[in-house]
Order: sequence, then structure tokens, then C-alpha cells
Amino acid sequence: MQLITFGYIILTNKTIYRWATPPTRSKGRGFLQGEMMNTYIENNNLVIETITKYDLSASLDLSGTQITSLPDNLSVGGSLDLTGTQITSLPDNLSVGGSLDLTGTQITSLPDNLSVGGSLDLRGTQITSLPDNLSVGGSLDLTGTQITSLPDNLSLGGSLDLRGTQITSLPDNLSVGGSIYLRDTRINSLPDNLSVGGSIYLSGTQITSLPDNLSVGGSLDLTGTQITSLPDNLSVGGSLDLRGTRINSLPDNLSVGGSLDLSGTQITSLPDNLSVGGSLDLRGTQITSLPDNLSVGGSLDLSGTQITSLPDNLSVGGSVYR
Repeated sequence: MQLITFGYIILTNKTIYRWATPPTRSKGRGFLQGEMMNTYIENNNLVIETITKYDLSASLDLSGTQITSLPDNLSVGGSLDLTGTQITSLPDNLSVGGSLDLTGTQITSLPDNLSVGGSLDLRGTQITSLPDNLSVGGSLDLTGTQITSLPDNLSLGGSLDLRGTQITSLPDNLSVGGSIYLRDTRINSLPDNLSVGGSIYLSGTQITSLPDNLSVGGSLDLTGTQITSLPDNLSVGGSLDLRGTRINSLPDNLSVGGSLDLSGTQITSLPDNLSVGGSLDLRGTQITSLPDNLSVGGSLDLSGTQITSLPDNLSVGGSVYR
């Protein structure tokens, strides 16, 4: 065998990869193909192998094609679109710098060490589980899949959509930079240490309680749930929607950056020093008085309540409806 190297070869007990043949690029398509040399010592013998390496700096759109498989060691710098293909599996160590769209494919599992810099779309697939070391820089869409659980310590840069799945719980230390969509799922609890940069949509779920110290950067939608109370130190950067719940009290240190909707609930009183950045809707509640130092950045709707007077130190940025 003629050994052609580009760079140094260091023979240790570790595998060393070097270009064995010069990489060639397809004009105008950003496609790089060459051979990597895998050099190692086994049983005191020098072993030299070559591995074909495919590198695509741009995006690759294979949607609607008859493709059934992808080569090993494929690296795509942009996005990879496989929607409507006959693909059933992905190669190990696949790296996609942009988004990976597998909508409607026959994929049932994902390979270990899959790295997706953008969003991963698995809507309508036969996926049932995710690998422990999955890395997704953008959003993860699992709408309508047969997924029943998520790996521990899953971290997503974007949103997580689980609508229409059989999910009943979320893993510990889940981190979601965007929003979590759980509407009409069978979810009945949220994990401690949940971090959500966007909103959480829980309407139509079987949720009955929230974890302590829950922090939601966006809005929290609990419409129509069986929630009866909120945890201490709950922080909601956006709006808090409690319409149609069985909520009957609010914690003293509740923080709501947006609007607070309590219409149609069994609430009878509000905590002192409550501050609501947006509007406060109390229509149809059993509220008879407002607390001292209540601050409402938007409008205050008291329609259908028994409130007959307002506190002197009430602060309302918008209109008051009675």
C-alpha cells in the first residue's frame, strides 16, 4: 500500500484521523468529499484504514425523492430536508448545522450522537424514543408521534411541541429556551428545576399542581385545568391565564409581568401588594374587595363582581370596567 499523508501521523494507542487523499469539491454545490485515514496500532501491528468523509457546507433538500439511506459520516453545514422520503434510519454521527426535517417519514429511532444545530421536526413520524445524548440547538417538534418519554437532562435552544403525544411526564432538569406546548396531552405533573425561557401551554391537561420555584419567561396557560393553587415564588414573565380553573387563592409573592385572567374562577381574595404588568380580569368571580397597594399596568375588569368600592392606593394604568 502506498501511504500518502497530508500532515503528521502520530502512532499512539489512540486513533488518528488524517486526510489520505486530497478533498475534492463539487463546483457550486459546496460539497466536499475525500478520504480520512484511520491509523492505529493493534496487537503491535500498524493498521491503516480509510473512511470516506462527506461534508456539505450548504443545505441539502431531498424532500420527495426516492432516497432510502444516507452515507456514514455525513456532515451538513446547512439544513437537511428529508420530508416525504422513504428514509427509515439515519447514520451514526450525523451532524446537521441547520435544521433537520423528517416530517412524515418512517423513522422510528434516532442515532446516537446526533447533533442538530437548528430545529428538529419529527411530526407524523413513527418515533418512539430519543437518544440520551441528543443535541438540538433550535426547536423540537414531536406533534402526533408515539413518543412516551424524553431523556433526562434534555436541553433545547428553541421550543418543545408535544401536542397529540402520549407523554405523561417530563424529565428532570429539562431546559427549554423557547416555549413548551402540552395542550391536550396526558401530562399530569411538571418536574422540579424546570427552566422555560418562553411560554408553557397546559390547557386541557390533567395537571393538578406546579413545582415550587417554577420560572416561566413567557406566558403560563392553565385554562380549564384542575389546578387549585399556585406554588410559592412562581414567576411568570408574560401573562397568567387561570380561566375555568378551580383556583381559590394566589400566593403572596406571585409575580406576573403580563396580564392575569381569573375570570370564572372561585377566587375570593387577592394578596396584598399584588403587581400585574398587564390587565387584571376578575369578571364573574366572588371577589368582594381589592387589596391594598394593588398595581395593574393595564385595564381592570370587575364586571359581574360584588365589589362596590376601590382602595385609595389602587394603581391602574388603563381603564376600570365595573
